[in-house]
Amino acid sequence: MDTSIKIGDVQRAVAKECLFFGDTSKENISTITKLYLNQLSKDGYNVRRHKQTLNSNATRVNSFINK
Repeated sequence: MDTSIKIGDVQRAVAKECLFFGDTSKENISTITKLYLNQLSKDGYNVRRHKQTLNSNATRVNSFINK
């Protein structure tokens, strides 16, 4: 069974969390993203390699929020 997860799936989940908490700041997005990635790693999932910086991560998460 493939246990790989795309970073875009994580970003969609982070966008939902940000909407729930009502905070879409770059700092909040970065914190939640790091927590998600750490927990996924502990649960045995592999996040596919990505080259996203904190700024581009926040931009992409905000694009999911604005949809």
